[in-house]
Amino acid sequence: MYASILVALSLVLSPAPGVCRSAPPQPAEPGRVLLPPGPRGVPKPPPAKRERLAASASVAIDTSAAGEEGQLMNPRISARVVDAMKAFNITEGKDPGLPQVAIKVSELGADAIGWHYTIDVRHGSDQAISGGSLRGDCVDCIEKELVEKVGTDARLALQQLRVYIDEYNAKVDADNKQAEAAAEPTPAGGGTAETAPVGAAPGTETPPMHPLCKAGIGLMAGGVIGLGVGIGLAVLPDRQIDPDIGYELRSTKLPGYVTLGIGGAAALAGVALFIVGHRKSRAPQTALVPSFGAGMLGLQWSGRF
Repeated sequence: MYASILVALSLVLSPAPGVCRSAPPQPAEPGRVLLPPGPRGVPKPPPAKRERLAASASVAIDTSAAGEEGQLMNPRISARVVDAMKAFNITEGKDPGLPQVAIKVSELGADAIGWHYTIDVRHGSDQAISGGSLRGDCVDCIEKELVEKVGTDARLALQQLRVYIDEYNAKVDADNKQAEAAAEPTPAGGGTAETAPVGAAPGTETPPMHPLCKAGIGLMAGGVIGLGVGIGLAVLPDRQIDPDIGYELRSTKLPGYVTLGIGGAAALAGVALFIVGHRKSRAPQTALVPSFGAGMLGLQWSGRF
C-alpha cells in the first residue's frame, strides 16, 4: 500500500519537463548569440601592402684614385662582382631603391706599392647591412691580383646580401598578413548583426513554474496521500476491542470512506488547478493564483489590459 503511495507521489511531483513553464525565447543558434549591429559608417580602405624586395642590386665601382691602372681594372672588377651575384641568384639592376654594392679602390700612397679597397653593401641608408662591409689591402701586388682579391671579398659581402633580402621579404609578408587581418570588418563597424560563440546563450535558463501549477501539485499530493490512507482504513478488518467482555468490534471502514472522498476531491481539484496553470503559463499577461484568508480559500485572477 505504501509503495503505491510513493509511486503516485513521484508521478505527481515530477511533471514532464517544460510543463507549466513559460516558453523561453528561442536563440538564433545553439551556442551562439546575436551581437547588436554597430553604427553604419564609411568602410575602411584596404591597407596598402609593402612591396617585397627584388633579388637584385646595383653595382657602383670607383677606381678614380687607383692611379693609371684604375681605368683598366674597373670593368674587370665589375665583371667579377656580377658573376659572384649570379651565384646567389642576384641580378644587376639600376633602380635607385635596390641595394647597392659600392666598391672603392685607391692607391696605398707614400712609398708603399699596391692598393686599398672598401666594399659596402647598403640599402636605404648610408650604413652597410650586417656583414656587408669589408676592408682590404693588396700590397706589392699587380692589377690581376687586386681584381681576384676584391672579387673574393665581394663574394662574402654578396652572401650577406642574399640573407638580407630573404629576411626582408619574410618581414614584409608577415606585416602584410597582419595588416590584412587587422583590416577585416567587425560587427561594430559593419552595421550588420553577427554571431559570436559563447559558452551558453542567454535566455535559455529554465523559467519558473507557474504558481497555480505549484498549488495544483500540492493538492494532488495531498489528495494522493488521502486516497492512500482512506484505502488503508477501508480495507482493514474490524478489530476486537476487549475479548473479556465479549466480541465488541470496531470498524474503520466509515473513516476510510470519508478519507477516500476527501482525498479524491483534493486530487481532482489539484488536477484542475494544474491544467489551468499550464494554460495560464502560456499567457504571461495574466496570472491566476490561489488566495488564502481567514476561513476562506479561493482563486484570484489578475492581469493587464
